[in-house]
Amino acid sequence: MDQAVLSWLLAEENPEVRLRTLKEYEKLPEDDERVVECKKLLLHSKVYERGLKKLRTDKPWAKYDAILGFAEWGLTRGDIGEDIDDEVFALIESTGFKMLCGEPLLLRNLVKLGYGQEGIVKHEIDSVLGLIQADGGFRCISTNKKINDPRKPHKSCARLTVEYLLLVAELHLQGHKVECEEALTHYFTKRNIFYRTDDMQTPMVDVMLGTFYPPDPIKIGAHQIVYALKVLGCAPESEAMQAGYNALNQHRLENGRYVLTASKSVPAFKAGNVGEENKWVTLYAYMAQE
Repeated sequence: MDQAVLSWLLAEENPEVRLRTLKEYEKLPEDDERVVECKKLLLHSKVYERGLKKLRTDKPWAKYDAILGFAEWGLTRGDIGEDIDDEVFALIESTGFKMLCGEPLLLRNLVKLGYGQEGIVKHEIDSVLGLIQADGGFRCISTNKKINDPRKPHKSCARLTVEYLLLVAELHLQGHKVECEEALTHYFTKRNIFYRTDDMQTPMVDVMLGTFYPPDPIKIGAHQIVYALKVLGCAPESEAMQAGYNALNQHRLENGRYVLTASKSVPAFKAGNVGEENKWVTLYAYMAQE
């Protein structure tokens, strides 16, 4: 990464981006002076205050967004304090993790925050990963028989499978290699990551070729997908990863920064304006390629 780009990511005005960059791009330990100081800034920032406000509401999806934000920023349950435990376990109790299509992403965020070895979370992860299909993906969870008739065989849902990819990559980062890792990775590499097996020019889901962010249960961008595959050991020189880099670099500017192509109208947290250079997309893009 060019020093000018790195300095941009490390600017104190965005302590949430700075912390994730220090920890996961520069790979500094939790007790490093720069990491400790950055956490202090973040924990006293307006972006963190807004996250706490969401966490403390009675609305499950607001809690979900807060957990996602904290995880993306590089915080842990220990950084946030004891209050988060009550809110996290209250969400689990009220939903049983079953938040429409959002369960795998919720589990990924809980693992990232440090809940992966909690009995109830670990049991759920083991249970859902055991549902992987023969093609290496995960099937649609809809109860609408017009969409997902349980009496008929179905191909896996690409949108849901991307969430599981992020979950398994996060487990891998924390030293937990799961049995389905190879099959899940192959699901994407045999498609050059994004494409239909019967037409390698047509994406399974259009949003995968863009840089949608923050991630949503059914919308996750190329920068996070390619990064997850890199974490899981996919060789950068492979055909699949080269296809991933080609798609990703369509959104690269001459200054080395990357553009945000899309986001929710009300995102989990403010991450930048659509159509403009974006620190989060840029960080993921470089972590995927270096």
